[in-house]
Amino acid sequence: MPSVLRVSLDDVRNLELRHTCARPETIELVVEYAGGPVKVFKVDRFLIERLLEHLEQMADEETARGR
Repeated sequence: MPSVLRVSLDDVRNLELRHTCARPETIELVVEYAGGPVKVFKVDRFLIERLLEHLEQMADEETARGR
């Protein structure tokens, strides 16, 4: 684990994932930095699918606990 993170969400004004069925293999992460540039990164589809699975599982567990 790095001792100092180079990027913080505090520095991000807008964060957007772009996915289209026309190009399912391509997922872009668009990052607009506060007072700075907009950068577009290619994101691995597997990473996004695992993240969505994790978020769905967390939501299901919260629902089961009655939150």
